[in-house]
Amino acid sequence: MHNIIKPRAIFLFIFICLLLIPADIYADLGDTTLKYGMENDDIYELQKILSKLGFFHNEEFTNYFGDKTKQAVIDFQSSVGIKTDGIVGKDTFKHLNIKLKQNELLEKTNITLQLNDTGEDVADLQDKLKNLNFYEGDINGVYDESTKISVENFQKSRGLEPNGIAEQQTLLELYTLHNTYEADRAALIRREAGNKLVEYAKQFVGVKYVWAGSTPKGFDCSGFTKYIFNVFGVNLAHSASSQFKSGEKVSKSDLQVGDLVFFTTYKPGPSHVGIYIGSNKFIHASSGSKKVTITDLNSNYYSRRYLGARRYNIKLK
Repeated sequence: MHNIIKPRAIFLFIFICLLLIPADIYADLGDTTLKYGMENDDIYELQKILSKLGFFHNEEFTNYFGDKTKQAVIDFQSSVGIKTDGIVGKDTFKHLNIKLKQNELLEKTNITLQLNDTGEDVADLQDKLKNLNFYEGDINGVYDESTKISVENFQKSRGLEPNGIAEQQTLLELYTLHNTYEADRAALIRREAGNKLVEYAKQFVGVKYVWAGSTPKGFDCSGFTKYIFNVFGVNLAHSASSQFKSGEKVSKSDLQVGDLVFFTTYKPGPSHVGIYIGSNKFIHASSGSKKVTITDLNSNYYSRRYLGARRYNIKLK
């Protein structure tokens, strides 16, 4: 009886997935609608995801959206009850992310832990219970009486049968709640670090633009971002194209303070970079303005040349 996962847990899990989607590992995937006949780097990632979910059966992945990719998309869409048009737009991307997270979590929780069990899974259980203030003992990997009582208290708080056994139903609830806790904590830290980085960067407004410059005596665009991010524990190359290749891909709709924004200016590809400061503005060393300045992303020049964004694990100064 305890192995049956209640609908409430599934609904709660899906709700949490929806909250966490912007931070997923394929953050850039979803900016472009993908359809039959297209060639795009995102199609390679799409095929990998569809393969992981059991819908794409080719041994090799490509950047071409052909018949096999379209059929895999249709099969996936049918499995989750959405429009089966073979086109990968926002709704299909959303359901792909939900399914990925669901599979990952169900795999992690496909175990049963109980009194006298030992090992890493028990230690992980204790750690999560401790973070959520249900456990006060040592994280020793031993499912002792205090761990059992902590599990019972957690089960009571979630409306589950308080039997002290951490089976899939209990673990699914625990992981879901803990993921929310971790996401909220990480977002808070990232937001605080981003605000401090931007506050630090703003003191250089007015510093002159110098080609290849990377000091307060003069900056070029990537020299400015390199200098600022180095202060916050991130070592960037002195090149917009190199900075674009690293970091976490971020969609424009998910921009956060402290993200790097990239543009195609005097040559194809990423040739200009700045730091997003919020309110649809970014700070950058501009050759046109001949200084470090703040510009609106919607300005006529930059809105037409926007290329993408990257997020780095900046550390509080």
